[in-house]
Amino acid sequence: MTAKEITIFLNNKIKQDEKFIKITYFELRVKENLSQEETEQFIETAKLKLKNFNYKVFLSGDKYWYNGNSYIVQTNELLIAIKIQEINGAGKEN
Repeated sequence: MTAKEITIFLNNKIKQDEKFIKITYFELRVKENLSQEETEQFIETAKLKLKNFNYKVFLSGDKYWYNGNSYIVQTNELLIAIKIQEINGAGKEN
């Protein structure tokens, strides 16, 4: 995927829910038909873009807090991003 395509993908995710973004293995590897290398490049680019959009980013295996609850990013979830104000609003930051 190009940087522009990644931006479009992320913008669509933000339109769905600007506070909480979940990107799954199924979305990238199956729906978008990305190779393992392309998926890794996508995640790295998306991580940088989301941090620039004021999101805290979590990858598979990371622990995070959302709406007062603790979660762990599952193996089928490649990336979770939470708007910084939402983390701070919950009183917990990881």
